Amino acid sequence: MKTPKPTHRTMRSLIADIARLAACAACVALGAAWLAACESTPKRPRMVTPSVRDVPAVLRGTLGSEAEIIGTRPIVVSGYGLVVGLSGTGGGIVNERIAATMEREMALKGISKAADHPAHSRLRGKTPRQLLRDPDVAVVLVQAAIAPGSPEGSTFDVYVRALNATSLEGGTLWTTDMTIGDVAPLGGFKTRNIALARGPIFLNPFAEPGKEDSGISRTIGRVLDGGVVTQPLQLIIQMDNVSFDRARAITAAINSRFPEEPGDGGPAARGKSGGNVSTGEGGRISLAVPGAWRDRPVEFLNLVRCLQIDQSYPEEFARRYVEALKREPSMAGDLSWCLEAVGPKSLNFVRDLYDYPEIVPRMASLRAGARLNDARAAEPLRDLARSATGAVRTESITLLAMIDGGPTVDLALRELVTESELTVRASAYEALAARAVATQRNRHLLRQRQALASDPRAIPQPVSHIEELARLSFPGGTIQGVSREIVAGKFIMDIVPFGEPMVYITQQGRPRVVVFGASPVLGDNILVSTWSDRLMLDGEATAGRVRVYYRDYRNERVTITSVKTDLVEFIRFMAHDPTPSDPHPGLSMSYSEVVGALYAIHQAGGMQAAFTTERDKLLAQILEAQAGSQLAERPEGEADRERLEVFKKPDVPMSLPGPGERGPRKPQLIPAVPKDPNASR
Repeated sequence: MKTPKPTHRTMRSLIADIARLAACAACVALGAAWLAACESTPKRPRMVTPSVRDVPAVLRGTLGSEAEIIGTRPIVVSGYGLVVGLSGTGGGIVNERIAATMEREMALKGISKAADHPAHSRLRGKTPRQLLRDPDVAVVLVQAAIAPGSPEGSTFDVYVRALNATSLEGGTLWTTDMTIGDVAPLGGFKTRNIALARGPIFLNPFAEPGKEDSGISRTIGRVLDGGVVTQPLQLIIQMDNVSFDRARAITAAINSRFPEEPGDGGPAARGKSGGNVSTGEGGRISLAVPGAWRDRPVEFLNLVRCLQIDQSYPEEFARRYVEALKREPSMAGDLSWCLEAVGPKSLNFVRDLYDYPEIVPRMASLRAGARLNDARAAEPLRDLARSATGAVRTESITLLAMIDGGPTVDLALRELVTESELTVRASAYEALAARAVATQRNRHLLRQRQALASDPRAIPQPVSHIEELARLSFPGGTIQGVSREIVAGKFIMDIVPFGEPMVYITQQGRPRVVVFGASPVLGDNILVSTWSDRLMLDGEATAGRVRVYYRDYRNERVTITSVKTDLVEFIRFMAHDPTPSDPHPGLSMSYSEVVGALYAIHQAGGMQAAFTTERDKLLAQILEAQAGSQLAERPEGEADRERLEVFKKPDVPMSLPGPGERGPRKPQLIPAVPKDPNASR
């Protein structure tokens, strides 16, 4: 077979193919040469300028001088919720976008006309839209400010404002999701849910229930201790300058000062993976509030901020802090935290200032000593609690209560609770109550240890559960002398059988009525008519009893009965709900109604006791947090970036509070003066 001769066209194609192959080979060779050149050229290191904070020399080496703790700003949370149990004052028209938001949320929670709700349920046979227009239901805006660092399970007060009701009297807030920042209606930008809120509404107790034209708004209320943190924001330590060795030192210092305890779920500080020193990325450490500090997260964060990273010479640092306190009293707030952060090894130096002539360094040292439970601080604090004035006196009382100084501390506080100055009495009471809670907790723990010793198979109760039981009630007859009980499941009543009779009303945290005095009573011979004659009391001088007439504005039910003039018994009577199992007489009043009735009786001169209320600061706290807020991006993790509500910090080196900003909040009291019956004559 003959091979065909190549044509001119075939030859040209062959030559073109050979040329293309040659060109490709040349490109490959050129690319290989370029890659080889790149590999042989050394990379230039990125120049990173170290960040150095301008802090006083004595504070250098603390964590706060080299890093920022992200997540230490108060967090504003909000949501739209439903209040039920009203008496025909709700069901008004609400903004359409808000209505659509509420309908969607209710549908997601299974509320619909076809849902199988119990026969007695308010939800049965109703659509979400019909529920919104129910006159016994109100749509509300719910807001709160959560303390920085609050761990899961922490509680807080909640502010509630009606959007389609004339009164929230008698209402209860249904479980409401609380998201970060301002709540957005359907279609708006929605942030992360981190808390829930629910509970009975506490209105202004000094207005007449059911009377909307009293001039006092009844569309605004609070749920005391009604919020709970469900998904706390992660705390992150962000180093100014990335150094893996320094990160390990910070982690070791924190975990050494705050060792892991049973139930913590891990160490307080953990290094986060990732990071690149050459690029300046990374340098992050996760931080968790230990269980022992869950009720004091702000204190924990301040101690971490003031902790020395180098743990080799704690005594030397304590000596420097004490010397600096003498030279620079203006730094007392920072240095007191630093001394406490050192721990018990600082006490030998702190004690030198317990009798220092200048009050600012002395109080800074006593502050650190009391929080480190130094028994030697008890005597100088007792002296200040008895003889000092103003804020120094009340803070000395608060610090004294922290020391396990034996019965002499309790006896000193019992003496102070009889003082005539209201702030001193309230501070001494709060101190005694805190020590009574600790005594009750130890009693519960002892019983549990004994039960476990006799039955090793028994399941121990969590420490958090035991602490909660101790806070709810404790008997009298102890060295503290204070007793606590839950009244009708609605509020706490503390009885302080010392000093002149007085009723003290709290407006923050768990709702409480505190009764001072050995045997406080209503007036011996009284005739009181208040709340538009819906509540009337008539007593005789020698009978020891008082006749009560009460007409409930909700259902017009009338109660006429006779009760003892004993003030404690009368408070129980007002709150009690008569039931078939407990048919004793009662007026079924809410906490705010009980407080309002006590105030009205006091104003009418029917109570042989002073009347004092704690100043309400909830709204001010929310407004303050909102005023300083700004939206910023904050990484929750390497792959999790969300827009979260954070807050501006003061422009100071370490953002540490001053001397007056530590410790539990001090009670601010508003005494109520009864009306002069002759004033209108």
